[in-house]
Amino acid sequence: MAFSVKRIYYVLLLFSVFGIAIFMRLLYLQGIRGNELATLGLFSRVQEIELEHDRGEIFDRNLKPLTNRNKQYNVTIFPSQLKDKDASVHALAQYSPRSNFPLNVSLNQMVKPIKLIDNIPPNIAIEIKNQNLDGVVVNEAKNRYSDIASHLIGYCNLTDNRGMSGLEAMYDKELKLGNEQYLAAFLDAQSNLIPGLKYKQINLSKRGEKQDLILTLDDSVQKLVEKVFDRHAQKGAVVVMDPHTGDILAMVSRPNFNAENLEQYLNGLNGALVNRAITAYQPGSVFKLAIAIAALEKKLVRIDEKFIDRGYIDVDGTEFRRWDYKTGMRTITFQDAMAYSSNPIFIEVGLRIGMESLVDYVEKLGFGKTTSLQFYNEMSGNLPSKDNIYRGELANLSIGQGECEVTPMQMAALVSTIVNHGIQVNPVLVDYSVNENGEKTKIRKQVQAKRIFSLNTAEQIKKMMIAVNQYGTGQAAWIENGGSAGKTGSAETGRKSADGKGISHAWYVGFSPIEEPKYVVVVFVEDGLSGGDVAAPIFKEIVENIR
Repeated sequence: MAFSVKRIYYVLLLFSVFGIAIFMRLLYLQGIRGNELATLGLFSRVQEIELEHDRGEIFDRNLKPLTNRNKQYNVTIFPSQLKDKDASVHALAQYSPRSNFPLNVSLNQMVKPIKLIDNIPPNIAIEIKNQNLDGVVVNEAKNRYSDIASHLIGYCNLTDNRGMSGLEAMYDKELKLGNEQYLAAFLDAQSNLIPGLKYKQINLSKRGEKQDLILTLDDSVQKLVEKVFDRHAQKGAVVVMDPHTGDILAMVSRPNFNAENLEQYLNGLNGALVNRAITAYQPGSVFKLAIAIAALEKKLVRIDEKFIDRGYIDVDGTEFRRWDYKTGMRTITFQDAMAYSSNPIFIEVGLRIGMESLVDYVEKLGFGKTTSLQFYNEMSGNLPSKDNIYRGELANLSIGQGECEVTPMQMAALVSTIVNHGIQVNPVLVDYSVNENGEKTKIRKQVQAKRIFSLNTAEQIKKMMIAVNQYGTGQAAWIENGGSAGKTGSAETGRKSADGKGISHAWYVGFSPIEEPKYVVVVFVEDGLSGGDVAAPIFKEIVENIR
């Protein structure tokens, strides 16, 4: 009897162990891997097509979306569900930009679904949907890109969800993690649509936790700047910056492009994909700000020092003329030389400084290297070699010509540093990122304040820039309410127009208001000829409308 009880005990124990093991296995399969296994089981009877990669979004400083602003609609065909293939294809042909595509493909041999039409407007989507064509699905999606801030945001290779330019490339790792979105047809064993399921958009293959980017950009300022620039010019760039924080409020480059229709720009001759805000060009007379800072810091000149401006200066047999050469000789101060943009006086001052000393100093100001922004494909610009003893090259550097090349972003950083009393201002575009749980990660780097030149020099440069707008070449940029200060530039390109006239780039760099400046604005118009006539009015219109 005791033996039987013992045996029953062992049998119960054995069943208990098996029961617990089975329970734990079921718990694992249903509780932990339930969704995964359900999906695997379901996909044995599912036809799916990838719609888009789910990427992190990009927002402006006020959390307005810069990506995925607009809805779009796509048309997808599930060949196995078409009742009358020819009728369906002909009914859709009128809507497809690839109208020959469906007519030349035999859908009878196709099983996998195909996306037929991308990015159709809502009215057409409704029209197609109302035809109730079996196997034809109109699905809602989003346009990731608009034509606002195109160069700043950049674009992706949609095939592998890889950022190719702009912020999409710079922060590809953070943005690309997320779900892959599919449109799926749920079928029974006879390949018929399951009632109640039919076609669904589903998320699969989560690769990790995606991040959203929060920028310093102001969407309203960006739109305003784009609108103003488009009204006045075709090629060029504008940068709007907070001179105290370095926050980039707008970054505009033209010609523009729309990443939703990228193919048409890839072989374009107008360089629409080039971000001109970070591309290097000869600066012309706006570079005189850097020359003046170097000379004042080295105490080689005073702003009230008087010069005899003969209209030209001879440097080793090469004559460099003032832009208004025909007005003849006059006596002016160094401040006047800035206001009137006198090439001979600035060359004279540049020769005082010397090539090695001048190149060293303008490098200290941030030229010849990329800014702290380190934007995708940002150029470093160019400065002549320090050991170039050719005085003619020093003369060219003194007026922003020759081998000297800078970017609009570098000029925005310089003017901001002037406004910020000589303490370096580093451009900032991305403030922080946010994950799917709302947790923030600071991206803006905390930079220790670094004095680049003295407060006294900064104040003197401001006075000279005010003179430019009050009575010099920048009068078209003067703001009645609050005033403004700046510098014009017309940089020779060495090219000539059809009528034989020289082609120049137009520049204007400045800030406003004079007291407690809020904005630094750099305007660059490629082949714009005159900075005072073309770029300065653009500055004025922008500032008057964002204050």
